[in-house]
Amino acid sequence: PARPRLAAPRVAMANSSHGAWFASLPADELTPLEQTLRKVILKAVSAHNGPFPLIEWIDRRVGGELETRRDESGLYEVFLRGSAPPPVGGGGGGGGGPSKEAFFASLSADAFAPAEEAMRDAVFEFLASWRSQDLATLRHLGEHPEVKRRSAAFLPRSVPLKDWIEHRIGGELEFRGNRGAEVIHLMGAAKDAVMVKYQQMQHGLPPMPPMGPPMGPPMMPPHMGVLPPPMGPPPGMMGAPAMGPHPKDAWFSSLPADELLPAELELRDAILHWLNNWQRPANRPAGSTAHLSDTGQDEKIKRARQDFLPPKIKLADWIERRIGGEVELRSVGNGQHEVFVRGAPPPETSSRGPRVSAVAAAARQENKAATAEEKDRFFESLPVDEFGPAEDAMREVLLNYLDRYSGNGAASLHEAAQEEEIARVRRDLLPKGCPVSLKDWIDRRIGGEIETRVEGDGSKGSGKVVFGQRGLLPPATGGAGGAKRRRA
Repeated sequence: PARPRLAAPRVAMANSSHGAWFASLPADELTPLEQTLRKVILKAVSAHNGPFPLIEWIDRRVGGELETRRDESGLYEVFLRGSAPPPVGGGGGGGGGPSKEAFFASLSADAFAPAEEAMRDAVFEFLASWRSQDLATLRHLGEHPEVKRRSAAFLPRSVPLKDWIEHRIGGELEFRGNRGAEVIHLMGAAKDAVMVKYQQMQHGLPPMPPMGPPMGPPMMPPHMGVLPPPMGPPPGMMGAPAMGPHPKDAWFSSLPADELLPAELELRDAILHWLNNWQRPANRPAGSTAHLSDTGQDEKIKRARQDFLPPKIKLADWIERRIGGEVELRSVGNGQHEVFVRGAPPPETSSRGPRVSAVAAAARQENKAATAEEKDRFFESLPVDEFGPAEDAMREVLLNYLDRYSGNGAASLHEAAQEEEIARVRRDLLPKGCPVSLKDWIDRRIGGEIETRVEGDGSKGSGKVVFGQRGLLPPATGGAGGAKRRRA
């Protein structure tokens, strides 16, 4: 088809740079790019009932990627957001950019544009480089050089930095008032992002100048929790040799040696309050002590733990390393710990000693061919502080089974083991001839999360082994009953 002929220009180009650009175009035909642009504009105008508001559409629909501005002659110009030169005379010729509402409406709900991703990255770079014991505030953030640069490049004048944070990354950061200042508080999802940025800085990528006086290695302010340690090379450096100490040791070494951080004090106080007010559950025998797994039922401990401890750090490790002078843990050999206020006498036990339980009798019956030494050798072959791949898989399939279970009463371990996925993982973990039963493995390796119980006359080998999440296993009733309780 013939190319359209160009109409004679009706307006002289007031902007010399525009004139030079138009002079570079063919005089009697459109370039391929112009042809494409022409077709799109004609189609949009034809489909619209009335005049097509092109500039307003850009501001309101794609303002996160493009920005419009009037030049000194009053004509509109369009730029990639962040690439526009400063306005002549410090003003925008009356353009002013999109409104706050139009700007946020123009941003994708599912992804960040490159300029917005750079904005977010600058915010987390500031957090990773903070070295002061003072609380980081919105003012400190806004004064950070890279944040200032990215804000000027991405945010219209009508959109304050705080508004963008609350609208776009409010699930990662929030502001809390503190003596007239707006203090930055890291939410759980943001800790990983700060960790990644910290890793990049630790591996030699140039960090931005830190704010506040230097006080040792970069760390988050106390109210935000301590910065997680490097946990492997950042993307693009996977072939680099391992560096530094074990992540858990590195994280603990980053904490102050002679004092607790405010977030630690909150967790400590919650644990001591819980421990001093703990009452024996009705389904526990007389003389029972508090177990560390019981803390999962205390809302204050759960909240303080989530706000402070990284996912890879166990509560038991933190107690022993940081408040072991006040709180004592004693392992009971099945992945659980008894908890005491240090120096307090443990509860008295019956002078007759513990009664042989149906659980123990059933275990002896189930594994009569296996000696205690053989079982011990099996468990000694497993890692002490972590799970192997087969153990991780078994833990996951058992928890998934309990999540799905909807029968009456407690779940039967025998019935669960018949499921194809659990049976497959069991063959990998406990192959034929292994002296350890699935019940043994649960009790010894994940007893802090899942508990088992023998129902019926276990001493005669007819007991039914049931299991459930610790603290959620329905009480024994001697028969059916007790609706299944969901995971908290």
